[in-house]
Amino acid sequence: MRTRALTLCLSLLGGVVLASCSSTYGLTVSWTFASGGSCDGAGIEQVRITIPGEPLQQSVFDCRLGQVMFTGFYPGTYQVTVDALDATVPNPPTPIWTGTGTIDLRGSAGVGVVLQPVSSQNAVTYLSWTLDPATGDANQIPRCGSGQRLDQIGIFIDDQNAGTYGCGQGTGGGVVVSPYVTAGPHTVQLVAFSSQDIVTAFAQSDLLQVTFATGQASTQTTPLHWNVGGLQVGWAPYASLSDYNADIRQTCGQAGIADLVLGFATQQEQGSTFSLGASCNASVVLDNVLTGTWFPYIDACGPGGAAGSCGAQSGGPVVYRENPSLVNPQSVTVQPGRFFDSTQPAAFNVFIPLFHI
Repeated sequence: MRTRALTLCLSLLGGVVLASCSSTYGLTVSWTFASGGSCDGAGIEQVRITIPGEPLQQSVFDCRLGQVMFTGFYPGTYQVTVDALDATVPNPPTPIWTGTGTIDLRGSAGVGVVLQPVSSQNAVTYLSWTLDPATGDANQIPRCGSGQRLDQIGIFIDDQNAGTYGCGQGTGGGVVVSPYVTAGPHTVQLVAFSSQDIVTAFAQSDLLQVTFATGQASTQTTPLHWNVGGLQVGWAPYASLSDYNADIRQTCGQAGIADLVLGFATQQEQGSTFSLGASCNASVVLDNVLTGTWFPYIDACGPGGAAGSCGAQSGGPVVYRENPSLVNPQSVTVQPGRFFDSTQPAAFNVFIPLFHI
């Protein structure tokens, strides 16, 4: 310790000792990973150095430096600890690897510390991704990146939610590091979604079989396949079939409609639903309809229910809906990565007439 070293110097004042006691020394700390690992292989960005009793001006360093030198140390014996920090847990700093070394500055100027894993969850892989090609109007294709429609990537390891990344982090040459897991085989899947629509998996990777190794990270680049396509849906209420044939539409006020919900169904399953607010004689262009062949429908409710809940228990009474006995329901096939194209709108249009029930 510096205080102890200074006390020793004071007790030995005189002769040639005085000159050496007035000097301080540099202390070089280097670090390596056990079993031939590396910063990149271990998924480590920063290390923290602590020397008991020594207030260091800087204690956290880029792991790739490999070594740093401190100045102003008096001769003596020092214990040095190097912690390799978990990049996914910025606060509090959490060691994933650690090591301790001892140095006597009277005989050496440097100490090498070998880092060992702190826990069994110490293996990572590096991930990047691409989106499959898509077609449609430029403003209708969901893009990946900060401020874009697809701004988040979820990672699932062994079918468990393991966190999220910014969608743009793993594209254009960028990579992200996975959460730490135990060494060995694991399944990994990436899902692209919007922070404004957290229920829709717009695109996702195949299920990756990855063998994780301690200190020896692999790199995975995977395509994300579209789960959705685009569609334009229009609707209007009609007082009767003759009004429908003559295209005499009602307003929401005339029909007593206060809330509308669009849904997609097959004979076997119920698909996604979308709140349409209280608009009649309107249309909406969607970029998040799950792929497949669907029968679109609309529940139109009177007042008294929660907004966006028409057709559900908390919704108001359903007052208008399709009537298959008057107009055959229209089916539509949504193709993956094919979004609304204004040069061929008929391929994406579906119209739903609503009748009083």
